[in-house]
Amino acid sequence: MVLAMNKIHNHTFRVILLGLLLWILMPEVKAQFYNGSQLTFGKNRVQYSDFLWTYFRFNNIDVYYYLNGKELALHTAEYARQFLPEIEKKLETNLDKKIQFIVYNTYGDLRQSNLGLLSQSQYNTGGITHIIGSKVFLYFDGDMNHFDRQIRAGITRLLIDGIIYGESIGSQVKNSTLINLPSWYSDGLVSYYSRNWDTELDNILKDGILSGRYRKFNHLTGADAVYAGHSIWRFVAEKYGAGNIANIIYMTRVNRSVESGFLYVLGVSFKTIMKEWEAWYKSIY
Repeated sequence: MVLAMNKIHNHTFRVILLGLLLWILMPEVKAQFYNGSQLTFGKNRVQYSDFLWTYFRFNNIDVYYYLNGKELALHTAEYARQFLPEIEKKLETNLDKKIQFIVYNTYGDLRQSNLGLLSQSQYNTGGITHIIGSKVFLYFDGDMNHFDRQIRAGITRLLIDGIIYGESIGSQVKNSTLINLPSWYSDGLVSYYSRNWDTELDNILKDGILSGRYRKFNHLTGADAVYAGHSIWRFVAEKYGAGNIANIIYMTRVNRSVESGFLYVLGVSFKTIMKEWEAWYKSIY
């Protein structure tokens, strides 16, 4: 009996040791769909629930979902297929790579997944949807308008990043070192194209303008960068025409400069744009 117990203890010790070695050596955790394809979710994170994934596949969109998520997945596919040509026309570009939407039934399910990179603020900030490569991660909070906004934001982000940094990973890495866009520029653009101006945005901006919180524009981060950035693109569209925004984005890439993008297209310096922007909103508020 003692010998048998020792064998059991030795076996248990070897299993634990092997598990520790695998954990140390494994650089990342991969969540595998039952169909055999794999998604890399980044840093290690404990998986509290097992999701058996399946998907709908279309020409330029894949939508992955799990138990009780079929209706959300179908809605995602239909809505994305309608919105994609609309935003492609506005930005005067086409998305060459396939988009993969990963749909979670709840925010809690997303948080306990292997993403390991999310913060609460990333999903509570207007206009920001979490993206890894061409994978757009969505969750349902009970409000279909919020869900649709995530879809729009994800598609818009991929298109804008494609214009600025290129489609391939290699070109994105290279260009990201050459073009350093402030948060208000890119996050504000995504919010502008994915969310209509509403009372909530107006109240937030009014408080930021009147309190002076947005004076150091290029240093804004998080929600402030999103809202202030959205407001400046809205101002540009109102005064100079919405069609000029796509041209500003392209000239920003060509000249690798935010200031040059505005100057070449609008004929005025970015400093002048900022003065006009502040005056315009102060006259409203």
